[in-house]
Amino acid sequence: MLFRLSQVAPAAVTQHLDEATPLLEKTMKGATVTKDTVKQDLERAAELQRSALRAVAALSKTGSGMNQKFDVFVEDIKRNPTWGNEFRELVGQ
Repeated sequence: MLFRLSQVAPAAVTQHLDEATPLLEKTMKGATVTKDTVKQDLERAAELQRSALRAVAALSKTGSGMNQKFDVFVEDIKRNPTWGNEFRELVGQ
């Protein structure tokens, strides 16, 4: 939904990045692995992370420089060895 909203109403979405950033950060951390975690749960968490990454990429195109907390989060993703390359591909850098 964030991906689509960033295309339809970018100004409205950028105004609320403060509220969305902690939730996106939590999603990008992934699932906690316990001895009871099954493969399906890990796959579901990985898909949620990819969806969040697509949303962050779309939001970074519209709201870059508008919100310091979000900008720091984007920089952390860019430096992350797991997500950095995929993020750059999504953004087109």
